[in-house]
Amino acid sequence: MKFKVQVVTTSDDGQESIRELACMERDDLTAESLGLSVADSKALLQSLQEVLVEWQMKTYLDNQRHCPDCGKLRHSKGSHHIAFRTVFGTIPVESPRLEHCSCQAHDTQSFSPLAVLLPEHTTPELLYLESKWAALASYGMSVKMLEDVLPMGEPLQPVTIRHHVLKLAERLEAELGEEQVYYRCVLRVRIE
Repeated sequence: MKFKVQVVTTSDDGQESIRELACMERDDLTAESLGLSVADSKALLQSLQEVLVEWQMKTYLDNQRHCPDCGKLRHSKGSHHIAFRTVFGTIPVESPRLEHCSCQAHDTQSFSPLAVLLPEHTTPELLYLESKWAALASYGMSVKMLEDVLPMGEPLQPVTIRHHVLKLAERLEAELGEEQVYYRCVLRVRIE
């Protein structure tokens, strides 16, 4: 028996595109061949994530090509690839650099729309899982647990989780603002 998993994307103008995500074969039914294996599910989720991110990025970047003030097409200064880390794998994304339109004054001549949208190159959901598991176990054990259940793609290093947890903690501390001094009142009741 052969199983094909496909995703159908439909653009705003109604055009459909079909992309095959996975093809799995199962011959004889055994306990090991029943359903999806962990490896099958990781590959399937990573493939689906790649398709979703690709379409979302294409749509977002197409919208950024025009100046929001005058609608004029912005010129490209080139592009480079960035690795965007998600719960379902690391996705390579093309990141263009666009020139600002001359209709408004800007501090810089060009900008990267993805640098504004994705400054950390990691989804908040992955940062959450890394932080949560790092709070429960060592960084090394957290890496092993994440790699066991998630399609991480490339090997994750404990120092990466440590840096992400530290950056997240610093951001949360900054959001709290200055530490406020308060007075604690202790009420003592004496019963005789």
